[in-house]
Order: sequence, then structure tokens, then C-alpha cells
Amino acid sequence: MKVLRKDNKLTIEGGDYKLKYCSDSPMYIDMEFDNGIGAEFFIASGCDRDEMIDEVISLGEPEVKESGDVVEVMFSGKTTLWEKAEYTFKCFEDKVLYSYKVYGNGQLDNARFFEGFLKDDPRIDSKGFPLFCGWGRHVAWHRPLKAFTQSSMPKFHLVYSSCINSADIRYFMYHEDTTIRVNSGRVYLGGDWLVTPPPLLYIVGDKEKSKWVTMGLIEKSGDCHFMDYEYKGGEGFGLNVNYDGYTKVDGSWESPSILFEKCEDVYDGTAKHTAYLRDNGLVEKNKNRENIPRWWKEPIFGGWGEQMFHAHHWEDYYEGKAEGYSSFGAKLCTRVAYEKMLGQLEEKGVDPKILIVDNRWFKEDSQLDVDEELWPDMKGFIADQHKKGRKTILWVSPFAYCLSKAGLDVPLEEHMVLNEDENFVLDIDTDVFYPACKREHRKVRSKPKFEPQEKKEHVLWDKVIDVLNPNYEKRVRDKIHYLLSPDGLGADGFEFDYTHFLPINRGMRPVTARDEMIWGIEYLHRIMWIYYDEAKKAKSDALIISQTFNPHFDDVADMLRLQDIYTDNKSIIEQMHHRAKIADIVCPGCVIHTDQHPMPSLEAWREYAEFQPKIGNPCLYYVSGIETTKERFTDKDWEMLRKVWGDYGAKLDEEYDAR
Repeated sequence: MKVLRKDNKLTIEGGDYKLKYCSDSPMYIDMEFDNGIGAEFFIASGCDRDEMIDEVISLGEPEVKESGDVVEVMFSGKTTLWEKAEYTFKCFEDKVLYSYKVYGNGQLDNARFFEGFLKDDPRIDSKGFPLFCGWGRHVAWHRPLKAFTQSSMPKFHLVYSSCINSADIRYFMYHEDTTIRVNSGRVYLGGDWLVTPPPLLYIVGDKEKSKWVTMGLIEKSGDCHFMDYEYKGGEGFGLNVNYDGYTKVDGSWESPSILFEKCEDVYDGTAKHTAYLRDNGLVEKNKNRENIPRWWKEPIFGGWGEQMFHAHHWEDYYEGKAEGYSSFGAKLCTRVAYEKMLGQLEEKGVDPKILIVDNRWFKEDSQLDVDEELWPDMKGFIADQHKKGRKTILWVSPFAYCLSKAGLDVPLEEHMVLNEDENFVLDIDTDVFYPACKREHRKVRSKPKFEPQEKKEHVLWDKVIDVLNPNYEKRVRDKIHYLLSPDGLGADGFEFDYTHFLPINRGMRPVTARDEMIWGIEYLHRIMWIYYDEAKKAKSDALIISQTFNPHFDDVADMLRLQDIYTDNKSIIEQMHHRAKIADIVCPGCVIHTDQHPMPSLEAWREYAEFQPKIGNPCLYYVSGIETTKERFTDKDWEMLRKVWGDYGAKLDEEYDAR
């Protein structure tokens, strides 16, 4: 590490980057790696609280502190919302961490990175009143927010996003907006709920996709009280994290860090991002992967695809007559149907060792209680599977056990409820920046707006689970114990789905008052931890399957499911291989559930069935044929599947015989 000073310039030289500051441009610092990727970064990131807009008043000269192989460059400033702000670049030989600390009090709305506002911005001096045509100012044209922000200037063309989505869009131009979020849905990019949350990581690079630098969000597990990590593109760019007023600042608050590190490709970048979190004790590592039971790696059969084959969903889909996302598929989850499916597989010589009983084995109004009409003597059914050497996993939507969905037995006191007076989103009306308008620099409240498709999901739930309520936790733990323990049903684990169904409305408040509040990613982690912890107490080798491809969730998942395959691609190999590589990196050593629903065609199914053992557990979702095209399986298909599964089993024999 070198620290070079000359006149009004400061340069920090790392092994493969340079950080340059010049007092002629006091609000910016230039960072460039030796592959040419970097940016001219706006230093004084805005940090909004109490519905107000943070604007920097002053920023001091850099203070340099050298300690061993680390150099810290810190800028002290003052803003309109904070008594003091400190912006720090922590420089290592091969990486740079940026973060800031603010001093004051309030409720945190959002934390920007490398973007903000200047008080008395000189660019506004030439502006008078915003006199644009319209029936009224509320409908007339407004200048976009970027016209008033101080942004960072990119030295990159592409932004890779870790968001896993149905459209399989991974790369964006530097001027585009994109987001990585836990409060995902079925609309953005064809649906970004598949992996919630994905790694909190962007990687920026060149057009040729040959030179890359990470731009990952670094935060300690337990402090991730936010919903999303946004890339705000334009001629200049910035980053943003939304806290929605649920984080209280009492005296001071430290932001998450942004980690910059050169990498070979997006997988190397993901590995370096994950390694930093793990090596620095910022995430909990899973302690159940040293001696993975063989059965966790065995072939899987899930009944959902076959349920959908008989649900007529796709016949109605193209005519716009489909009922929801699965028509009446859930009603076809019955003991009779599953025994028939398994019997047919046995006739074909295909023997899955893991059975996933999908949606809906439970009562419509009580998600964790067996529907005895659909599943009479489920304990007996599970015992029958055990006699055949087959484990049984129960599908669960962890947030649905509430009054707004499928938890009518849960008392109101164990919920969070929506206060409509506080149910709003915050926007910035750029008229506030015109001195002539003489308006307080306050954000504007508006009601949340959702797509019609989204309204059919969880966004309108007004009574949701309170994950910190001890009575709710006990209620759920008791039910988990019954479902998995030998003195109950004796099932062998859970498959989580719809992890994006967490509370997302800003006005949620616990019915039973308490001081502590958690939100966003931490909210999801808490409910998953309850299930995971109790499952292991009920049955030590219980298998927990999730879709949380994120290092912060490594401690609450044993297997990661590659998730649904809604696509317009004829072949799914490349996109599923991508998902598997990300899953394996962010949760090292986890088992991979390769999924199989919905398949675009029989040809695609054949190709993927042979590929699955290369990336994880072979998985079958169908017995009759393909739900989307109604193509039927042939004898050759079953012959191929027997060989693929047989070869996979032989490799498992070698692996476990060698132990």
C-alpha cells in the first residue's frame, strides 16, 4: 500500500487499484482498478430520515490513517439532517470498503450510496418557477430526480445483478435502474420471487464481459432491516437501501459497507463477496454440513407438476381464463393421488427416496394442520413411505399462517396489523428544490400502488404474523414438533416456498406492543430460524429446503431449491446451471434441489433430466407427461430416467462407502 501526497492531491495505491482525490473537486473521489473498471464517486452519500431529504452542507478535507496494511481515508461533513457525518474509504491491498456514519436522531427512511443532494445547489440558481403546461401543477411535467442529485460517474458499461428472475435477465446497462430485493413478486422481470433474497451484490464491468469489479452490500446478520438494494442508473449512478422508517437512530448510526474487489467473472465475484462475509464473521455458517446424511442427496419426487398436469391451467392460460397461478392444482394434492403417482413410479422402476408433499396437504384455513379429508391418516401414509426407505417432506409457506391467509386459529394478538394512516410510500416532488417555490424539503406521501396481478398475492394482507411474539413462536413450534416428531406425524422436513410473502407495507405495527422491531431480510430470517431450530429439535436429521440464495441464510437451510422454470427458452440448461452455481457459492456445501416445474416441453425435460445429476439431486415432478404441452412420457423416457438415477445412485454408493 502506498500513500502519495502532492500539492492538493492524494493517491492511495493498492495492489490492483488507485484511489485519487483532488481538492479542486472536493465532493468526488476517483477509484479505478487496473482492469479499467471504476468510477468517480460522490463522497457524501445522502441518508434520509423522518420523511425529509438529506442535503450536504459542507465536506472537509480527507483525513488519512495508516494501520499496518490498511489505509483509511475519512471525510467529515455536515448535512441538513445530521449533526455530523463521516464518510470512510477503508483501503486494503486488493479491495476497498466504503461506509459512513451519521450522528443525530430519527427514523431512517433510506440510505443512499454515492449519490445525494447539495444544499443551495448552484445548478438551481438559474431556475425560477416550474411553469410547465398542464391543468394544474399536480399533472404538469416535473423534472426527474436525477436533475437535482449529485451522482457518481461510471467507468463501466454493464451492471450484473444477482437477482434470479424468470426472464433470466442478468445484465443491465449502466444507465438502467434495477433492484435486488426480498419483497419480490411475479411482475418484475417476469417474476423475481424465485430466489428471495438473492446475494446483495452487483458486479460492474465492460461491454465484453471480460473485466469486472464487485459492488456488494456488506452488513452483519441481525442488522439487515431493509427490503432491497437498488442500483439507480442514469448518466450518473448511485445505490440505495430502503429501511421504511423501521430503523431508529438514537445518537448515531453506521451504514452497511459497499465492497469493491476485482474479479474474473460473476461467479468469482460472488465467491469473493461470500468469502468476505464468512471470513469476517458477518454471517452464521451452517453447522450441519460436516456429515450430510445420504438421504439428503437422494433423488426427489415432487407431486406438484403432476397435480398441474391434471389442472388444465396451461390450456386456460393463453386464453386468459386461468384461475390464479395454478388453477385448481392445489385441490389435487390428496393421499389417493399421491399413492397413485408413487405406484406408477414403482411400476416403472423409478424409486425416489425423497417425497415432497406439495400444496395443499393442510387445511385451507389452518396451514399447519392436516386436512383429514384430503389426507386421511397422514401419519400412516408417512410410515408407509418410511418402510419403503422414502423420506417425506412437507411444503410450507411460512408467512401464510396468519389471519389474512391460512391461520384463522391464530389470535389477533399474535399479529402485526396494518395502520392505514401510516400505510404510504415516500416520493420526492422535485418542486421542493426550486427556491422560488419556498417548500420544505420533505418527501411526499402516497398510497402504495400494485399491479392487478400483485394484488392477488400478499400485498393486501392487513393481518400478518408477528415473528417476535413469543406466543406465536410457541404456537408454531408446537405444530412443527407435532408434524416432525415420532410421537406426531413423523414427517422428515419442510420445503419453504413464497419466502417473498413477508410484510411489505410501511404501516405494519404489532398488536401486542413491544419496543423491538425487525423488518425486511431480518423478518424473513427470524421465521425461518424458528422453523429450522424447532425442526432440528424434533428430528436431528430433518431436511429444510429453501430458496434463499444468500449467505445470511446459510444457517437456516440444508438444501437450496433452484425454483420454478417459467421461461420462454426452449432449453433451460444454461439458466439452471447458473442458479446452481450461485446456490453452491453462497451456501457452501448445501445440497441442491434441481426442481422441474414447469417444463417448456418434453424435449427440454429429457435434456434436463440427464443434466440434473451434474448440478444436484435428480428431481422428478411428473408421472404422466409435461403439464405445459401435454406430451406424454414414453417407455424410452422411463428407460433413460432409470439409467440416470441408477448411475447417480452408484456414485452415491462410492461417496458414502468411502467414508
